[in-house]
Amino acid sequence: MKPSPGVPHGRPGTPPPSARCPVDHRAVERAARALPGPVRRGVYLGIGALSVGAGIIGIVVPIWPTTCFLLLAAWCFARSSPRAERWLYENRVFGRYLAAYRERGVISTRVRRGAAIFLWSTILASAVFAAGHLWLVALLLLVAAAVTAHLYSLPGES
Repeated sequence: MKPSPGVPHGRPGTPPPSARCPVDHRAVERAARALPGPVRRGVYLGIGALSVGAGIIGIVVPIWPTTCFLLLAAWCFARSSPRAERWLYENRVFGRYLAAYRERGVISTRVRRGAAIFLWSTILASAVFAAGHLWLVALLLLVAAAVTAHLYSLPGES
């Protein structure tokens, strides 16, 4: 599949290819094309809806990923429902953030700062409740540090 002109990573809703990704995307596409059209559309729509749900959980739960689930939802919606894809990218909570990440691979300073503040607030609150278990507090702090490092390793945008 050749990239579309003007679209950085091929079809709209398609995450950028990754050399480290263990999934054979071409094989998945071939298997999906073998399904009858309405069934294929339903499968993509269902996986997209579940991915949005998992992404929303990730907004609230600090160590649960958000972006990968929303990108998966966008990919599925691009193959099943233009209406659902449009809803995802026009969503007031995560639409602009998701579009910026998909199109340019960047995260805004405001989103990065907000995510880090929310992450550390919930991790520290959890650490207070787990104060009797030093190993758990250390694990929480290690996870928070790793997630923060990842957030700040992504290219930024003002």
